[in-house]
Amino acid sequence: LPAGKGEEQALAGTVLTLLCLQMGSGLEGEEMFRSLKPLLISVLTDSTASPGARQSCATALGMCCYIAAADLE
Repeated sequence: LPAGKGEEQALAGTVLTLLCLQMGSGLEGEEMFRSLKPLLISVLTDSTASPGARQSCATALGMCCYIAAADLE
């Protein structure tokens, strides 16, 4: 995610959201979310990233957190 440009990052966020929906709330979805969460947060908090990329990563982070996060935090 961080290495791509704006449109690529935005598309990656969309793909991650769809992947998370497909994997669901099981162990695999949880592991995927745990590994990708730092990348999503890094793009989301990068003020130089495009607004589309940041929005897409925010959506992916929210959806994956809702679906696959094991802890309530």
